[in-house]
Amino acid sequence: MHQDPLFPEWNPAPREDEERLAELRAFDQLGRLAERYRSSPDFGALLDFVIRMRSLSPYNAALLHLQKPEAKQVLTAAEWRERGRRVLPGARPAFLLHPGGPLRFVFDVGETEGAPWSAGAGNVPPATVMLANLMQRARQAGVAVMGPLFGPEPAGRLRRGDGPATFAIRLEGADDAERYAMLVYELARFFLGHLGGCDGCGREDRPPPDEISGRFEAGSVTAIVCGRAGVPAEEGEFVRGYLHNFGEAPELSLDRVLRAAGRIERLSR
Repeated sequence: MHQDPLFPEWNPAPREDEERLAELRAFDQLGRLAERYRSSPDFGALLDFVIRMRSLSPYNAALLHLQKPEAKQVLTAAEWRERGRRVLPGARPAFLLHPGGPLRFVFDVGETEGAPWSAGAGNVPPATVMLANLMQRARQAGVAVMGPLFGPEPAGRLRRGDGPATFAIRLEGADDAERYAMLVYELARFFLGHLGGCDGCGREDRPPPDEISGRFEAGSVTAIVCGRAGVPAEEGEFVRGYLHNFGEAPELSLDRVLRAAGRIERLSR
């Protein structure tokens, strides 16, 4: 019995087919992030890796950890050639998401040979600069950042605002690093949907199941953003303490944590 092809014109090139399969595998990997990192040791290892891999977005760093948790520095084959190194025969690439284009296939430095290699410290703006950037761009997202506003209410808590701002916050702290960490945590709650959605803003209304879960989820965003910036953060320490004392991380959306961390980091730069 012979069956004619249902779509006779569709004959993808092998390379296109390969990239499509890799893309499907990537999204399958991403869908399993939460269950893979539910135990406290695994979640802590993921946090450490994402913080260390500052050259990648938080999302791509997590995706890389799923594939190559031992990786130290990854680049495409072409990028390694530019640095005087070549990919070893038989090396298997990891795939990362690439906004606005196909996937990126990257190799770890341990899978290359050639010129001496140094990771480099990377360029991180001072806390004062990041705070100023984040304050300015938060206003564009509907969050007014200002001085004393709420009278006796505690500082550093995002509240529903009056006037054009959907939300408002007053910052206090010993220095700009402390104020930056405070603002990162509150914006994490904002972007995670803990404070509710709004008409036309594209933000979900997803209150956390309980106070601890909410603090841990927003604290995980803070641990990533502040850790990658080299800024101490009280809420990041809360996450570390929880992981030390309990065997499993509380309920959270790792997908949203990574996306929120990436968004706040971009707003800070």
